[in-house]
Amino acid sequence: MYIFKKESDIVKIWNQTIVKNLKNSGLIKKTDNILDYGCGLGTWDNEASNNGIFFNKLYLYDKNNEIRGQCKKNYPNHTVVNDISSELDVNLIFSNSVIQYIEINDLKKLFERFNTMLKKDEMIIISDIPRYPRVLECILTFFSNFDLFKTQVKQFLKPEYRKTDFYRHSIEDLETITKNHFRLTKIKNIDPNKNRDALMFKKIK
Repeated sequence: MYIFKKESDIVKIWNQTIVKNLKNSGLIKKTDNILDYGCGLGTWDNEASNNGIFFNKLYLYDKNNEIRGQCKKNYPNHTVVNDISSELDVNLIFSNSVIQYIEINDLKKLFERFNTMLKKDEMIIISDIPRYPRVLECILTFFSNFDLFKTQVKQFLKPEYRKTDFYRHSIEDLETITKNHFRLTKIKNIDPNKNRDALMFKKIK
């Protein structure tokens, strides 16, 4: 899997805009303990998201050891964890730009794991979900956001990125694999990339 060891300025701003939009929507509350699953180099603006500002506690998890080490330096006010389990005191799970790199059966297992970590009515929020195949999305981005288009082209030029598995999960597929535990709702005005979606999964029992 391709590891994003450095974010472009536009991607960093884009990701932080998602968090700010979630805050403004009221979906993130000051009492929330949040797990950012697949945090990468970080979606959060450290100065603006210190504990107590608009949530209670933030746990950061990424499967890559190098990335976790960098997050410990970037986010000294938050908790970087080496694994996830039901022992983590979280009531909201957030994941940005991750599920397109996870095969559907593995994604189903991940949601089942999330289910053990949450109580009824607690939520998973997933953002930056592609609607289109990579090449088509890149073409559409050319017309909607040229700066982001240039960033995508730079990624495509890297052989290791082109070799990365990329999965486009439809909302119907996601609903199918989560319906036993969660109710899926599309969230509007969260993702600044108009070619991508944000979804909320609320635990039903």
